Amino acid sequence: MLCFFVFGCKKNPFDYRTKYLGNYVFVVHSSSYNPLDGLIDTTFSINGEIEYGSEKNTILISFGGSTGTDFKIYEDGTVDINYCSGEFETTDKLVYSCYRNESPSAHSSLDVEGEKK
Repeated sequence: MLCFFVFGCKKNPFDYRTKYLGNYVFVVHSSSYNPLDGLIDTTFSINGEIEYGSEKNTILISFGGSTGTDFKIYEDGTVDINYCSGEFETTDKLVYSCYRNESPSAHSSLDVEGEKK
């Protein structure tokens, strides 16, 4: 019976990712530049969620109705995927940045801060 209570719930207390899961408010700063459109710069807040990812060492970060993105997460709280990297500053606060050069004259960046509700 004890095994059911320990392992029967959705969150696994023995998984290092568990402490980061939950509902978040994300502040997103997006900036991009290309010669045709010039600089496009915007900042907005949006509700989202962090869940277990598809693999044992990932978390799924989703906001804005997106299907989410699997980030690799390490036991020390650092996260990364492709052009993005960051960290959980606390178990309730995530910060990460993404930067991509799309051509010699075009680039985009995304800075995200998430606070657990």
